[in-house]
Amino acid sequence: MDARVLFCDFAEVSGGKLFVSGAGISLVAAMQETPPYPLTAALAILVTMPAEEADRPHRLTVELLARGDDGSRQRVPMTGPSPETLPGEEGLIVHPFQIERGPNIIDGEEICVPLALPLSQFPLPQMGGYTFSVHIDEVEMDRASFRLVPLPTPE
Repeated sequence: MDARVLFCDFAEVSGGKLFVSGAGISLVAAMQETPPYPLTAALAILVTMPAEEADRPHRLTVELLARGDDGSRQRVPMTGPSPETLPGEEGLIVHPFQIERGPNIIDGEEICVPLALPLSQFPLPQMGGYTFSVHIDEVEMDRASFRLVPLPTPE
């Protein structure tokens, strides 16, 4: 099983296909001078899994980590408390999924599962580096990193 994540301006799934716009963001300009800094963007995630993994429950999680000046990483909560939250998943985006094995699925093939996660006015606590880490069934699959910088002032 595998997953690839793109940090982008916009993503949506329609007709079983992933539509992405403005992918590959690495720098984000803060639109205000003081925290929290609202972020509006999206994560486009493409999961590929062997046909043999169909009809089994899986759990995709997305974690946002802020990078400190000393290289440390601290989790930035992306969600509030919920009764369905498992220990250790506090603040993560959690997406349980299960793909039904249809009659056209053949052993040995891969199944693509497109996902789009919009981030609308999501508050970032500080300037600096961030990393989205995507896991499936507690195994890290991919990362997308970016840096929040001050909005350039015109001279």
